[in-house]
Amino acid sequence: MNAEKTLRSSIAEIDYSRDTLFGPIPMQATCRVRLATIEHDGHALRELTIIGDVPDYLSKSSIIRVAMDGRIEAGPVRDHYATEDSGEAQFRLLFENEHRRRAH
Repeated sequence: MNAEKTLRSSIAEIDYSRDTLFGPIPMQATCRVRLATIEHDGHALRELTIIGDVPDYLSKSSIIRVAMDGRIEAGPVRDHYATEDSGEAQFRLLFENEHRRRAH
């Protein structure tokens, strides 16, 4: 992973799915996040850092949609991991932004 660019923090609405034997179950959460662009294995990915409680089943989702500050970004999840920053546990999720548009 490499340099972060366009780092911003805000409240976001996150749509994701809980995959089950009977198919995906849509889930939604509102939480405080930081969103950055990073380079990972030669690809530009979006890094979503959850600040606070991690929404249920988010770590098991394969697709994510993030609505934040009038923008929507969405795509497949490539990786996720827990980290600790200044003694505070954080959850980070990397996804490819395949959907970018302005909300009205």
